[in-house]
Amino acid sequence: MNEVPQWASLTVALIVPAIAILGFWMSLSSRLTKAEVTASEAEDDAKQANEKATLLSASFALYREQIAREYIHREVMREVEDRLTQAIERLGDRLDRVLERSGFVPQK
Repeated sequence: MNEVPQWASLTVALIVPAIAILGFWMSLSSRLTKAEVTASEAEDDAKQANEKATLLSASFALYREQIAREYIHREVMREVEDRLTQAIERLGDRLDRVLERSGFVPQK
């Protein structure tokens, strides 16, 4: 009489795999739901990043145009520097002559 009835062992043999399959499907469903949420968040982040990149690209294009309009080339800057240097030297020469005429500086 220590034997388990046949119907009981058949029931256990059917219920245990059913519970295992049910657990597997519930776990898989949970993982899929989490993956879908993560994918949705990543998609939103990608859209925002793309919008920011587009805005930055437009802003940079405007900045490049502004710099191109306002930029003084090195050669032009050197010419301006040379003219300023010559003007300062001429002023210095004039000041020397005025001081020599007034007697503050001995003549050469």
